[in-house]
Amino acid sequence: MKNRVLTIAKSFLKHELVNGSIYIFLGSIIANIFNLFFSLFMSRNLTVENFGVLTSAVSLVMLMVIPVGSIIPTIVSFAGSHFAKEDHGSVKALFFKIIKPLLVISFIVFFCFIVFAGYIGDFFKITDQSLIVIVGIIVAFAYIGTVGSGLLQARLAFKYISFSNLIGAISKFVIGVGLVLLGLGVNGAMWAVFISGLIPSILGFIYLKFVFISRINKASKINFKTIISYGVPSSLATLGLTSLISTDILLVKHFFDPLQAGVYAGLSLVGKVIFFFTAPIGSVMFPLIVKKHANSESYNNIFKMAIVMVLIPSVFISIFYFLYPDLSISFIIKNVAYKSVSGLLGLFGVFITIYSLITLFVYYFLSIKKTNVYIPVIIAALSQLLLIIFYHGSLFMVVAISLLVALILFATLVIYYIKIYSEHITLDIK
Repeated sequence: MKNRVLTIAKSFLKHELVNGSIYIFLGSIIANIFNLFFSLFMSRNLTVENFGVLTSAVSLVMLMVIPVGSIIPTIVSFAGSHFAKEDHGSVKALFFKIIKPLLVISFIVFFCFIVFAGYIGDFFKITDQSLIVIVGIIVAFAYIGTVGSGLLQARLAFKYISFSNLIGAISKFVIGVGLVLLGLGVNGAMWAVFISGLIPSILGFIYLKFVFISRINKASKINFKTIISYGVPSSLATLGLTSLISTDILLVKHFFDPLQAGVYAGLSLVGKVIFFFTAPIGSVMFPLIVKKHANSESYNNIFKMAIVMVLIPSVFISIFYFLYPDLSISFIIKNVAYKSVSGLLGLFGVFITIYSLITLFVYYFLSIKKTNVYIPVIIAALSQLLLIIFYHGSLFMVVAISLLVALILFATLVIYYIKIYSEHITLDIK
């Protein structure tokens, strides 16, 4: 019996989803520990108002990189198929097909941040325009580095992804602490964010040098129309996903006073611990299903396993948030001002749990080229945006709206999955 249990355990650990997730998870856990240290240090060494400014600036970065970050599923889908066939020439052709327009777009985005720095600062109540320029620099370089990130995922280079992300997180913490202690405040913290993104990008391009020295032949030509037909809807789906956990912070910063915006930022930080723990599973699942779908292999078991792996820790953490909200907040953020929103932590935890499951479903549909999934995701994101704009009487209302929208979207995706899965079974029987 004992030997059987050990055999099952070894088989489980050797499963490609579990094995890849472990590397990403361990790398992410250690990286997120340093990210958490970074956030903790900033929350304790900046004023509540300035911490709210920092969180808003970071959220603005997240919002602005949504368009380019949303092309990662496209890169993974196309490059993953070519990597599976060891067709490195086509991967190189894909890289140049995407990087050229991104270089132009990144320059335009940076120019816009400089020209409209005042307007952007006014909307987000950020008085220091130099901070807006720093955000523009971060966004511009993020556009360029995204292609390498997508290629690494497509290559299933999970160990290297973990290593480079860990180096970036350590750099952000060390440099951020140093610059803030030197008196650079929020600007110093944002320069650390920039460096933490630049280092993994450089390391990624070094790893992928075997792609860049490959030869592009006639068979390696990439049809741009095919990329667009998949890329646009998948990008919209990813755009909607990111919006669901970014829009609330940005709108709270706009509609509420600086103190309330700061404590909401703290609530979001603690609540998203759930996503920090479970996000690696989706990032591993996606390229694995892409590879199996390209080779006409079975992939549904990988998706089901991913659901279980996300659900179990998420539920336990959410329950803990309901039972011990003050302890959870004080453990992460010492400032007593943040305890004013401890009563919302359990609900926010449920929201992030549902969001984590939604992310898995969306990645699953995109991996098998069911790109119409973008429609309910975008509708949900717009619904959250409009509802918060019109109904923001309290922070509770903001959280309740986000949770309600997430629940409706999750139910829609489950119904869509059941429909597709039943059709797949019917075809197999025939």
